[in-house]
Amino acid sequence: MLTCEWVQALTKFDCRSVRTLDGSSGLEVGTPFSLPDGSAINLYLVPASNQILISDNGDTVAHLSGMGLDIWQQRRLKSLRDAASNHKLCLTDEGDFRALATNENASFVFAQVITGLLAVSQWAAHQMNVEVKEHDIAAEAEPYILARSPNARFIKNPKVMGASRALHTFDFQHGNELIDVISANPLSTGSVMRKVGDVTNGPYIEGLSPLIIVDDRIDSFKARNEMSILASIARTQPFSILTRARH
Repeated sequence: MLTCEWVQALTKFDCRSVRTLDGSSGLEVGTPFSLPDGSAINLYLVPASNQILISDNGDTVAHLSGMGLDIWQQRRLKSLRDAASNHKLCLTDEGDFRALATNENASFVFAQVITGLLAVSQWAAHQMNVEVKEHDIAAEAEPYILARSPNARFIKNPKVMGASRALHTFDFQHGNELIDVISANPLSTGSVMRKVGDVTNGPYIEGLSPLIIVDDRIDSFKARNEMSILASIARTQPFSILTRARH
């Protein structure tokens, strides 16, 4: 049975129970992400035989139509479906984006659906010639990180004191890893290097290991350069590795 307690293995986003049109129980999960008009991106999880259906319940298409974007033009529809399918997300003829998951891969598919809807939001912004708003890449990474080991201890914004006795905040603690998720730019690299250096040189890290995830999806060359600098002081990983299914 789907419950908000169960979904905590997938995400720490807000969750509430809902009823579907046929009276069966489901879950609505609110995300911190939005469409170009500021409308929230929400996901719905409902039982589907022996699988779990994860969808946007048609909200995305409804909001885009309300903004004057007709997605049903043949060329535009193909472009949109291609953008969604890159993340294993299907746009049905009824207008909802959806993916099917099993209990075993639900956490990864949930993360993948979020990335897919963010790609749809960016696609829509380009179609309407409006500015693509930056989103919180740490929040996008969160369900992927949880999917690696859903039962591991997970803390958002953990604080660790450094050798200077300054208190430093990381994005997550997952198991024994202190994780920061950053964009590929020198400013982010410099900031995280100072933080990691202070923490690892102090006595307060208590067996935790820093891991820096660098977003390489826009400019992989720049990301590799920043990762090579960070590698002198911490373990690094490109964001794209997170988005690959584990077998």
